[in-house]
Amino acid sequence: MTIVSSRVFSANPIHYLNLADKESVAVRRGKKIYRITPESTKYKNTIDPEDPYWDDPRNVAALYEYDKRKAEGKVKFTVLTPEKQKEWFGGL
Repeated sequence: MTIVSSRVFSANPIHYLNLADKESVAVRRGKKIYRITPESTKYKNTIDPEDPYWDDPRNVAALYEYDKRKAEGKVKFTVLTPEKQKEWFGGL
C-alpha cells in the first residue's frame, strides 16, 4: 500500500492513478485518508443514474457472468429472420 499526501498526489496524479491498478493507493488530506480503487465502468449506468437496476450488485455480476460464458462459447445466439419474427411476434 502506498500512502501519499494530497500535495504529492496533486503533483503527479497520473502516476498514482496508474499505480492504483497494481496496488492499493491512499491519499492523506489533513486527518482523513482517501483510498483510490479502480472500478470497471463497463456496466455503469451513464444514461440514467436514477435507474436502480445498476445499484444491485447481483445484476452487474450476472452481466459479467454472461460475458464470461459468451467468451467461452457457451452462449447460443438466435438470428431473427423475418420468418422467426412473424412466428414470435405475429404480424407486427
